[in-house]
Order: sequence, then C-alpha cells, then structure tokens
Amino acid sequence: MVEVGTIIAFIFGLVFGSFLNVVIYRYDQWLSILKDRSACTHCKQQLRWYDLVPLLSYVTLGGKCRYCRKPISWQYPVVELSAAALIVVFYNRIFESGIFTLPLGVLAFIGAIVAVGAMIVIFFHDLYEQMVPDLMAYILLVGTVLFSVVYYDSLLNTALGLLVGVAPIALIVYPSKGKWMGEGDVKIAAALGALVGYPNAFVFLVSTFLVGGLFGSLAIASKQAKLKTAIPFVPFMIVGALIAFFWGDQLVTWYLGLIGIPTYVIGS
Repeated sequence: MVEVGTIIAFIFGLVFGSFLNVVIYRYDQWLSILKDRSACTHCKQQLRWYDLVPLLSYVTLGGKCRYCRKPISWQYPVVELSAAALIVVFYNRIFESGIFTLPLGVLAFIGAIVAVGAMIVIFFHDLYEQMVPDLMAYILLVGTVLFSVVYYDSLLNTALGLLVGVAPIALIVYPSKGKWMGEGDVKIAAALGALVGYPNAFVFLVSTFLVGGLFGSLAIASKQAKLKTAIPFVPFMIVGALIAFFWGDQLVTWYLGLIGIPTYVIGS
C-alpha cells in the first residue's frame, strides 16, 4: 500500500516540476518568473489555471494548446514526472529507512529538493544552450552538500566524494584551458561527487563516461553528430550521478568481489 507521505511527495514533485519548467524557459529573465503569467509559446494566449495543472492538463489536452492546437513541448511532462519521481525516491530513502530523526530528516530532504531542482534546470539548460549557469551550479553544490552531510552523517564521506568526483574532471578542463570541457563541468562534478559520497563517486565517474561514450557512439553511427561535434556533457554527469546514488553500493560491492578485494578496504 502506498503511504500518504509518498503520495504527498509525488504531488509536491509535480508542482515543483511545473515551477522548474518556468525557470528553464525564463532563466535569463528572472523577474518574469515571479510577475508574468504563463502563456502559450506559439499563440501567446495567456493560460488559465486549468491549463496549468501539472501533467493532468498536458494529458487532457492531448499535448496541444487549448487555443491554437499547436504541440506543447515534451519538456513539460518530462520535467514534471522527473521531479516527482526523484522527490519520491529521495523522500523514501530518507524517511523510510527509520534512521533519521524528524529534524535531521527534514534537513536532508530540503537539501535533496534543492539538488533535484538544480539538477533538472542545469540538465535542460546545458542541453539547449551548452552552458552551465554559475548560479545554478552553486545552488546545486549547496543542496548536495547539505543533503550529503546529513544523509551520510560524515563530513569525511562528503569531502572524499567531492574530491574523487571533481579531480579527474579538473584534470581534463584546466590543462586544456576549457577546450575539451567547460569550467562549469568542474563545479557540477564537485556537487555530484558530494551527492553520491565515497566510494560511490568512482561509480559516478565511470557511469558518466560510459553513458556519454555510448551516446556519442550512437550519435556518430546514426550520423547525428561527427567526431568534432560539441555535445553537452553535464546531462551525462547527472545521469551518472543518479546511477551511482541509486545503485552505487551494489556496483561497488559487485566489482570488488569480482577482483577479490573486501569492501571494507575502501570503506564501502
């Protein structure tokens, strides 16, 4: 049976995702986020409240604007569902474990909400603009560190995760003077390394390059990209971090068992 808390977390995630869609769309016009009403991107018709119900409006309208019948971007339901799913998973990880007292659990959950919001905005901003906004990178870092310190109950775990996550990326970025990867990627790597902790930061790095390499190979094979085509890397980092957070423990244990090293050697 689904608990009431999980249902509330899911509904909150949908509403939060709807807000994130506004942030993504109007990121360069911060004032408009607060004072301007939402409108159709095609016909500019101002939308009513019943056009803006997260996910439900998209489904009932068949993915088209009520007024001009032009398609509504797939981004809107994807962001809302992604935010809802991640908020629910983090909620369950924090509160269903039973190891957190209420104040600490709430603090960790606030960090998780901040991190989820920043990850989603950064994911789409880099996808569209191939650029990581500094403000969102710092917000992500604050959210992941807050979550990590409380969740893992160890400053050392957070610090090691951050260092393991950021070091290889920094060694790519700075010697190349940003030609191979951007400086924004360093901030994101630090934040995501803190999110997954140690030793899962190793899984984060391996997963990132595997997912990125697989996508790049498929894009080249399908002639959607060439060897010198610039591809946004941060989305792969975020996917790699989520893989490491959700399945990192199992992957670390499996790999160490495969090569015959006890998990306690690296503190797993």
